[in-house]
Amino acid sequence: MSWLAHIRRDPVPWLLDPENPSARLLTLRHIFRRPEASLEADYDAVLAWKPVQTLLRYADPISFWGRADAPFFGAAAGTFGILYTLAQMSAPPAGIIRDACDHLLARGRLADGRFAPDAAEPGVWLCYTGMTVQLLTHFGLGDDPRLESSRQMLVQATLKQPELLRCPIAGGECAAGMVKALAGLESRPEAMRTADETRAIQRLAEKLLRWPFDWERRDADWLRLRFNRYYETDLLELTHVLALAVAGEPLRLREFAARLETLQDEEGRWHKTRLAANDMQLERIFQPSRWLTFEAVHTLMLIYGGNTYAARGAA
Repeated sequence: MSWLAHIRRDPVPWLLDPENPSARLLTLRHIFRRPEASLEADYDAVLAWKPVQTLLRYADPISFWGRADAPFFGAAAGTFGILYTLAQMSAPPAGIIRDACDHLLARGRLADGRFAPDAAEPGVWLCYTGMTVQLLTHFGLGDDPRLESSRQMLVQATLKQPELLRCPIAGGECAAGMVKALAGLESRPEAMRTADETRAIQRLAEKLLRWPFDWERRDADWLRLRFNRYYETDLLELTHVLALAVAGEPLRLREFAARLETLQDEEGRWHKTRLAANDMQLERIFQPSRWLTFEAVHTLMLIYGGNTYAARGAA
């Protein structure tokens, strides 16, 4: 059954509107599957876009968006948080962005490969390490040996030291942290993954597919979709990372997808229903979001197939 059977109206033409060059680029890359070499002008458009330029204008060449000695200072509005936002927007690694990435690697990474805001108490690390692996891979640092050690730390914790998956804030294993860790491991192309990386991805996916979500009460906030994100997550990101990890249509993944489908409007668009991290309100709350709609469409395509746009992109 095609993804179109799960959507009220095809929103892909709306996603190509240059009003949001970031969502347009993501659509061309992942739905039309355009080769990277053909997207140079689209990356330039994202870099020149006013919201991106506003972030870059406030960057300091030494402390970037926070403190020179502490890239996690400032949370979502600090150096780490802004880099994560820029990666979500698919900005290219130009100028000060690349410098800030080098700074994050040099100042934010612990000796064992973990990334954590508090080096003295690094128990809260899983989400931050997954997010860092994801963003630094996006910005072209995926082959850096320091980042490789962080990726392998995620693998080791998942496969051999599951006690490290526990978060002191969550009081046990943290579903949001596992979503971020899974996204980090998935940032390496499938053909380049080691056998252990593939096993770790499957292990995290299995944990999330078995997670006892309580959508009506405890986990109701997961149904409030947001962009841009920080360490918090939602049903859409959960279903997307699982769709990337899991072959076929396992029952629990279909259940998540069915719940996601109920959140679309009559035009087949998904609305932003929670304020964004760092108060960067690029899209109005309770209005259709091109970013969220792209992610939802891509998720449904991964689960149900039927993406005819890919053939057009390759032509």
